[in-house]
Amino acid sequence: MSRFSDDPLAGMEEWDRFEPCFDEPSEPQPPADAFETVARTLTPEQARAASHTGPILVLAGAGTGKTSTLTAAVVHRIAVDRIPASRILAVTFTNKAAAEMAARIRAVLDGHAAPSWLGTYHGLAARQLRDAPEIAELRPNFDIVDADDSRRFVKRVMKAQDLGGEEGGDANARDPLKIMCNRIAKFKDNLITPSGAAAWVEAKIAKAAHSREPLDVYGLRAAARVYADYQRALREANATDFGDLLLWPTLAMRKDDAYRARWASRFDWLAADEYQDVNFAQYSWLKSFASQHGRIFCVGDDDQAIYGWRGSDIEYIRRFRQDFPSAVQIRLEENFRSTGHILAAANAVIARDKKRLGKTLYTKKEQGDRLEIVAYRDAQAEAAGVVDEILARRAEGASWQDIAILYRASFLSRGFEEALMRARIPHVIVGDVGFYQRAEIKDALALLRLAATPDDRQSDEAFRRVINEPRRGFGAKAMEAVEAEASFRNVSLLRALDTAELPTKCRAAGLLFAEQVRRIAEDRSHTLADQISLLLDATGYRAMLRDSKAESSEDRLENLQELIALAGEFHTARELLDHAALATSRPGEDETDRVRLMTLHKAKGLEFPHVFLAAWEAGVFPSDYGDGEEERRLAYVALTRGMRRVSISYCGFRRGFGSPSPFVDDIPDEHCIRGRLRDAERRGARRAR
Repeated sequence: MSRFSDDPLAGMEEWDRFEPCFDEPSEPQPPADAFETVARTLTPEQARAASHTGPILVLAGAGTGKTSTLTAAVVHRIAVDRIPASRILAVTFTNKAAAEMAARIRAVLDGHAAPSWLGTYHGLAARQLRDAPEIAELRPNFDIVDADDSRRFVKRVMKAQDLGGEEGGDANARDPLKIMCNRIAKFKDNLITPSGAAAWVEAKIAKAAHSREPLDVYGLRAAARVYADYQRALREANATDFGDLLLWPTLAMRKDDAYRARWASRFDWLAADEYQDVNFAQYSWLKSFASQHGRIFCVGDDDQAIYGWRGSDIEYIRRFRQDFPSAVQIRLEENFRSTGHILAAANAVIARDKKRLGKTLYTKKEQGDRLEIVAYRDAQAEAAGVVDEILARRAEGASWQDIAILYRASFLSRGFEEALMRARIPHVIVGDVGFYQRAEIKDALALLRLAATPDDRQSDEAFRRVINEPRRGFGAKAMEAVEAEASFRNVSLLRALDTAELPTKCRAAGLLFAEQVRRIAEDRSHTLADQISLLLDATGYRAMLRDSKAESSEDRLENLQELIALAGEFHTARELLDHAALATSRPGEDETDRVRLMTLHKAKGLEFPHVFLAAWEAGVFPSDYGDGEEERRLAYVALTRGMRRVSISYCGFRRGFGSPSPFVDDIPDEHCIRGRLRDAERRGARRAR
């Protein structure tokens, strides 16, 4: 194991724009009554959970105020227990959740700093890895590659290994590259190193042979080989992917007692949100930090564990008391979101899961409207019927953003999108390509990365992305020449342009590109925003978009302007590149007044006054391809997104004849109505006359 410096934040200058990581002796103390102030807004159970000093699992049902409870717990540690904010580690799954929690904490503490180690698993682990990059055989100032750039690395390795487009030899694979990337990600989520992957695969094959479990033996063996070369390519580029951010610090803490002790001693208390969603790497990372004192506060809900397909394991929340024998468990069951009928329906559906830790949601709100269960002839009729009902509710005063259409699989969105377009209803498909994932943004950031380290091989991936945008004659043959020259001279691809054997026009265009990038990079008078703007103009990228006849060109130019504006919030290229790599959502995405369309998985954590749950048919939901217990939990999540009105619909024919989802039959008759409420009210009015 490599040696580590005494300062756990050495080499972390790029984080200086965030709050300091250590308390200064002169740090002003927060008001002692801060917790009393926030406690007045809590229920007795929430307050009891927030003030508990030992290990605790807060089993927080949907809409029961888990964020308020978690925020109050942090405030209690700072204001009452007097734990310095810098000695608290609080982890979430999204940047949005971390920002919301930090804002709440600062508000309660009268402007005092929130914990500086409050963020996502990957964001916090990135800070840990930047302290000692040698544990991953990296150099300081390494790059974090996003999923798209990672795929490009893997694709080149597959090509070099002559796997071509058919990873694992499966000619019927829908996306061999995606399958390979997923397998590598799973290696890392399970803390399997490149050197240990082959042995792990052989053990898995032997186990499968004994149990007669079907297994893609060739594909797994190929994945182990690709993993080793892929990791070598990342290391040569001085880069990590997201999986590395947790893999290497967690392995170091598990294998090196001194390293684990040093990091575990940095914090006196840990808090983890959405504990039901952790995978093995995240679970191991948290346990390592809690290894010395065991003071850990976890909030989660096993009824909302719906991400098993991407590696999370529900058993970690269910075995919490085994991991921390002195832990208490407190249930939050009062729901502040939904009406009585909605909660009764959700309770009835989830009650059939016999393995759950158990709780029953209740509300002090009124019963509200019963759930609508509406049958349609086919998918087209369903889409038209849902849109008609949306228009009716709009006429009654609902805003577009109050309404969401939720479905099990993304392919179901098309019919609803077309029906909404015909009705001229503004809408958005949530989960579409995020801001930092858009091609023009990635291109602009690649130019910035190239300018930041033009002579370092870690800029090679950026070079490959933008050298031919706009076209400069760098096709496959020209790139092979540049790659060969760079390898021979052991220089960056940009530097290799000086001597690579290229056609005259191609060489001239490449040298001009290199000169433009270097000239802008060397002028230290430019702000970061100016640098991006100049790079876009000097390389002809912005002109390419202006001259394009594509309908999307205007939107792409506006996206670049948004990036330039955002760049003003960062001091260095590294800050912006790290932020972009770790970002999870497009700024302002939720501010427009539109009907939301999204999958049930995307809807977790959200709430809407009017929810339409579409395609509740056997085979569609629950999915024939999903885990039965997890599908039931997904139905529970779907129902509890609704605040006032929930409508369930299904078709008699969708790609074949179908029947209602079994989850429909789980809902008691007294809490639902067959058909639309407005139709039942009309019938009742006619009978009354």
